[in-house]
Amino acid sequence: MTFTQLAMFGLTKGRIALFFLLALGAAVFEGFGMAMFLPLLEFIEKGRDAAALAQDSRMWQYIVEGFALLNLEVTLVSLITALLLIMLLRVLVIYSRVVYSAWLGQDVMHHTRMSVFRGYLRASYSFFDKRASGQVVNLATLETQRVGSSFLALASLVANSIIIVGYVAVLFVLSPAMTGLAVLFLLAAGLLVSWFVRKTRSVSRDTTAANERFSVYLVERLMALRLIKLTATTEREIDRVDHASARVRDNMYWLNKLRARVDLLLEPTVIVGGLVILYLAVAIFHMSLAQVGLFMLVLLRLMPLCKEVLGSRQTFLANAGGLEKVEQGLEESRANQEPEQGGTDFTGIMDAIRLESLTFTYPGQDEPALKELSMELPAGKMTALVGPSGAGKSTLVDLLPCLREPDSGGVLFDGTDGRDFDRGSLRRNMAFVSQDAFIFNDTARANICFARPEANDEELWDILRKSRADEFVCNLPEGLDTILGERGARLSGGQRQRLSLARALIQNAPILILDEPTSALDSEVEKDIQKTIDEMRRSGKVTIVAIAHRLSTISEADRIVVLRDGRVVEQGTHQELMVSEDWYHKICGLQNI
Repeated sequence: MTFTQLAMFGLTKGRIALFFLLALGAAVFEGFGMAMFLPLLEFIEKGRDAAALAQDSRMWQYIVEGFALLNLEVTLVSLITALLLIMLLRVLVIYSRVVYSAWLGQDVMHHTRMSVFRGYLRASYSFFDKRASGQVVNLATLETQRVGSSFLALASLVANSIIIVGYVAVLFVLSPAMTGLAVLFLLAAGLLVSWFVRKTRSVSRDTTAANERFSVYLVERLMALRLIKLTATTEREIDRVDHASARVRDNMYWLNKLRARVDLLLEPTVIVGGLVILYLAVAIFHMSLAQVGLFMLVLLRLMPLCKEVLGSRQTFLANAGGLEKVEQGLEESRANQEPEQGGTDFTGIMDAIRLESLTFTYPGQDEPALKELSMELPAGKMTALVGPSGAGKSTLVDLLPCLREPDSGGVLFDGTDGRDFDRGSLRRNMAFVSQDAFIFNDTARANICFARPEANDEELWDILRKSRADEFVCNLPEGLDTILGERGARLSGGQRQRLSLARALIQNAPILILDEPTSALDSEVEKDIQKTIDEMRRSGKVTIVAIAHRLSTISEADRIVVLRDGRVVEQGTHQELMVSEDWYHKICGLQNI
């Protein structure tokens, strides 16, 4: 993994360097702390005569000279004090390393969550045509958590490996031959469990796939709760979720079982190996009591560390599937980022929006949704888009704010291609009201002021009156500060639509796009809303683009464009189209207009 890839998870070169510095410091103090036991034991064993020890040992010469530089005499108290100081420094450095590792692990999760969210929000709108919401939820929650766990395991593996190197160095000073045997034994123990460790990686990938299937299924079913209730399929869906959850359970069980098998093999192996090394140290290599004691002390500290390193490696591999999935998701979202924004700020139009030879095909489809479509949307006028389902109306509307990229052709605002504008400024100058009004699980105020959080109460209530939402908002338990529930669960369909209209109107944008804005309203409220829209149309200050299936709602439009199979087949005023006796005339007759 490169530094660029690590940076995606918040691991900069500086952070990595600091971690290695702390790990190295911990290893150095750990090694010195263990090494200091040898002179202490020898000092006690040889009658506490430092001068005599210095004559027979270079190590003791260094100790005596070092103490002399500090104007200290080598005594039992001074040796114990030196050992305690080294151990205290060791504890402080290890504490710093552990705390920093814990913070780094949590920060990795934070950066990963933000990278996933940022990447998906900045991806092109078409990217989500082939992505389920559950996939994104799984990636930003479960898999992100597994990424954090994998980096914590990796940090533990690296830190403990450095300490192991320090311990091996101490052992080597005591007895190179015995150290060689101990290292061979540890390598053999590692090989003994290597199959289980490798198997962990493949089970990890299965776990990632099972997590994703479960998340996708769960999110979809929660979104379809009303449908499930109405079709009396509750028990069937519970069984299906149970099956998906069982797959996750089985994979997690396998991961834990593999960990348990590694422990099962290592525990007796470590005990037997330690006893064999103890026998060899005394019977074959004739080491002194102090050397044997220190060798076994270091070895007893070394073996659990080796076991922990293997456990960390297994934990890393157990979460590697999540790491791979997140990395794949980030790469895909980066590859599908919206094109670079132009530098020109969009402030509105004076002449018209022109659609020139637009062709657009959805990914995976052979037939274009729009075919060489050309038309004009005059500034300050209301243009209505009508036609049968699948004619391309919503697709056309998505192209106006550059949510989608056409295969060919362009959308020109006073002659300038929309792609040459800064997309943020272009979209901020367009307000949208959709048929399926989305309401956040937040207050009424936050929902209405979503695009303009700085709007004051006077503006707010004026807009609520225009959208005929003032009365029901007043009747909410806490008025504007009432939490509306997920997707506006506390509101009726008509109330959600009026709130969506208020959210669009408060933007005071020069372009207003309406997608069946009154489909869920009763006749009286619809008539009032139509008056508001008509007043805006007559003011000439707002360019309105409206999609409608109920043709009575757009009969006063300045221009009506009929689409069929991705092409313009008719256009004109209501009166002009009624004369032509084509599709528009026919549908008006069916709707008794």
